[in-house]
Amino acid sequence: MKVAFIIPVLDEINIEKTFNKINEACDIEHDIFFAINGKLNSFFTQVRTTFLSDSSVKAFMVDRPVNEHKLITLGMELTEDYDATIIYSGKELPNTDVIKAFLSSWKAGNKIVYLKKEYSGFKKIGVNIRRAFYKLGIKILGIFKDRCAETDIQLLDQDVVKTINQLPQKNRQLRVLDSFVGYPTDIIQIEIDGKMKENKNYDEKIKPYVVCKTMSILSLVLSLIILGIAFVGIGLEWQIPAVLYITLFVIGIFGLVLSFIFSIKKTLHFRVGQNFELAELKDLSNKIEKYNISSKK
Repeated sequence: MKVAFIIPVLDEINIEKTFNKINEACDIEHDIFFAINGKLNSFFTQVRTTFLSDSSVKAFMVDRPVNEHKLITLGMELTEDYDATIIYSGKELPNTDVIKAFLSSWKAGNKIVYLKKEYSGFKKIGVNIRRAFYKLGIKILGIFKDRCAETDIQLLDQDVVKTINQLPQKNRQLRVLDSFVGYPTDIIQIEIDGKMKENKNYDEKIKPYVVCKTMSILSLVLSLIILGIAFVGIGLEWQIPAVLYITLFVIGIFGLVLSFIFSIKKTLHFRVGQNFELAELKDLSNKIEKYNISSKK
């Protein structure tokens, strides 16, 4: 039994702490793959020199800046022969308890194990409200059930990895696994300090996300202005035809609904991201620089 760890890295991290945390938590044979973003040459060199005599540490670096999910996808093509693959984003130091829970759940028969973060303090209230509106929105829109788990920290069984690697272009996006069916799944929950700062370098804001966010804000502001005018008119007893008041209320309510829909789509774009172009992935794969990685494990 052997597992692989894929650590997508978008900016420099403490590789020795990452290595030690994984070794501390993992009680079975394992290899660690550092999937390194373009232009991090010095970090790639640091990995090679630090773990020169350790064959369990491997790395590859792409030739251009990409998001972490492309790095994960490329990494999964290298881990098909492992019994399971644990993806742990470089945005934070690996949590030993999470890794132990992942492995225990997998040994119990689960093929996909998610991590769901719950926050303490005031942030918990805000996150729960946003999640509630988001879940209501995707339910109304009839979209897949989203577990609201982390999209870059999870365990995938070998069968799942092979299935993902064979999926057509539109489904290669790792993040849509929240809607995966046919495999036993589990969710590991962990409480996070609400005051803890998150690494924003890993938050990809693609163009559709920005557009939907802008449209959501505009729709909300305009609808509130229109409804405000209607209420002020009623309060001040403006001599306006009733049909005009009705029209203002209808437009205002429609604007609120539109704002809600754009807000849900904004979150979906953040959660799901964009489809990968297979030609780009192939080009990236052909040009990656590898360390300690052979064509087959």
